[in-house]
Amino acid sequence: MAEKPMSNFKTAVNELMNGKIKTDESGPIQSSSERQTYEPVEYRDSQPFNAATTTTPSVFAADLIIEGTVKSKSDIKLNGYIKGDVSSGGSIVSTGTIDGNIDCTNVVLSGSTINGNINAKDNVTLDSASSVTGDIIASTLNSDGRVKGNIILKEGIALKSNASVLGNIKAKSIAIESGTTLVGNLEIKSAQSSDISPPSYTTPAPTPTPDPKPAPVVETQSEATESSSSSQAASSVADLIAKKEALKDSIGKKD
Repeated sequence: MAEKPMSNFKTAVNELMNGKIKTDESGPIQSSSERQTYEPVEYRDSQPFNAATTTTPSVFAADLIIEGTVKSKSDIKLNGYIKGDVSSGGSIVSTGTIDGNIDCTNVVLSGSTINGNINAKDNVTLDSASSVTGDIIASTLNSDGRVKGNIILKEGIALKSNASVLGNIKAKSIAIESGTTLVGNLEIKSAQSSDISPPSYTTPAPTPTPDPKPAPVVETQSEATESSSSSQAASSVADLIAKKEALKDSIGKKD
């Protein structure tokens, strides 16, 4: 009577497994080599990582070591080590190490080490325990960690107090907290400076100054006096000459 419940339990399990497990009371349960082998289910969800949804990202455990290229349509959460390039159709959240290039939508590094270039469509975030040795190309960058490489951004960059950058930065805007270390060239090219040309100021032509008119000749009193004196002297001389000639004529007539 005691074995009947066990027999019923095996029968129920057999029905659930579609007859894959033997339920003969006289025989043992199949060994692991005799059991049915099931293929792993491929994860095909390509929705971006969102904690508010039930979408499960591809998770790599901390003790997992992968050598080779990793590609996924879904988000990736890396806790282990990957030696090779990693690409994702969604986001990559890493607390491990990647020796290779990253290509995805968003990158979130927490205590992570990346030895390779990062190419992200949207945002890249580094905490104070993360480091990147390679170039970063993204839309925005929020960093409190270390970057050794050039940074090219479509939008802005925010460097917190523990951040350090050894390389050139090109962005539209930058926010730097006290304590940040930056060694390299910084190029800030905002939309206003690139799309709007500065106003041009035209210096008006100078107004031509008319030539001064010649001052009218004013005969001063002294000049008038001199001219009248000269005229009087000339008439006096002429009178004397005329009188002298008249005197000569009179003397000649007497003789």
